[in-house]
Amino acid sequence: MILVVAGTAPSGCHTNPKMLQTGKYDEEKTRETVAAVKETVAESKVKGTIYETELFSILVPDGWITEELSAEDFAGAGAAEGSVGVWITKDKDSMILSVLLDIPDAATFSKEMIEGNIELLNGTALGEVTMLGIKFFGESHTSDGDYQTVYYGDRNGDVVIISMVGKDHENNVEIKAMLDSIKFK
Repeated sequence: MILVVAGTAPSGCHTNPKMLQTGKYDEEKTRETVAAVKETVAESKVKGTIYETELFSILVPDGWITEELSAEDFAGAGAAEGSVGVWITKDKDSMILSVLLDIPDAATFSKEMIEGNIELLNGTALGEVTMLGIKFFGESHTSDGDYQTVYYGDRNGDVVIISMVGKDHENNVEIKAMLDSIKFK
């Protein structure tokens, strides 16, 4: 005889070993998961176009303006020809994504740039952070009245720079969507 029971089980009970053992589920954890899913859905609903370079692509939300950055913009950093970036702005918020090619010892360069920002701009060290499969060094500071977070990381000998600017950029859904959309080629 086969017994089939129809119904709805609490979220997570099929994969939660504790739920399988006790028959109870963690209501607080379920609320956190639902909140995270709602945030992810909200971010995925950001409309825009994809900005493409030879080295990366990034979402540009509707209403934001782009300015292309080239190797000439990074001449002081010793970046090779073919280095590219994009500055994406809306009002006082912005996102800058750059890839500097052929930087000798890109990991040391990245760490030294962040240490320099901390000293020069009275920044707060964020330490090492892994995003997009890259280990970054990061810091936050206020410059010219604008709150900013900057990350430098080594991607196979090239330096990736991500800079986010805005009073509340950590919680800006459009900036988060841009960050989540970055794809390297």
